[in-house]
Amino acid sequence: MSVIASIEIAAEDFSFGGALAADTGLRIRLERVVPMGSTFIPYFWVEDGSIEHIERSLESDGAIESVDVVDSLNGESLVRVRWEEDLDGLLDAMVETGAVILEGTGEEGRWTFQFRFPDHDALTDFYRQCIDRNIPLDLQSVHNPGLPESMGLGLGVTDAQREALLLALDRGYFDVPRRINLTDLSSEMGISDTAVSQRIRRGITSILAATLPEADEGSH
Repeated sequence: MSVIASIEIAAEDFSFGGALAADTGLRIRLERVVPMGSTFIPYFWVEDGSIEHIERSLESDGAIESVDVVDSLNGESLVRVRWEEDLDGLLDAMVETGAVILEGTGEEGRWTFQFRFPDHDALTDFYRQCIDRNIPLDLQSVHNPGLPESMGLGLGVTDAQREALLLALDRGYFDVPRRINLTDLSSEMGISDTAVSQRIRRGITSILAATLPEADEGSH
């Protein structure tokens, strides 16, 4: 089943974000983006008064082939950017995991994305690939599109718990038989095995409480 994840990334950590939102003070909204191989032609909305600034900023980037305004509506302009080559590891990770950008907003040096992934394994693989490529991610929430977002897997799970759960899932801690133990996980995370165990247990408890409608505090 497909999953939707909300993720924050610093603009400086990937080329596309840096080219569009570095120190501009602007708010940029991406249209849906589906990467096709090495092709990446995003469409995004900006305020009409900022078009010239955006064009100058983008055209100064060596990876830009062209910048065109294709539509205007309600004080905003829809801009199309053609890139000459692959941007960086973020695009590669999207292509390799089948990710689709449903929404993307850049402002004040940070981008917030809503990605759709084919399944949880694809999300885990995307997370791992970004970390391996030195693109830090802040996972805000994860949910199945068939369920209300209020029941999403991110509800009540702290950033530290998400990190421990994603790493444990990626390294095979939940596999049968297990491919990694708590000691090795704790060594990789740089914290005690007790701390890892508590983060995993509490994270799972929060997920179950959020996704099982009949769960109550007495069942914890």
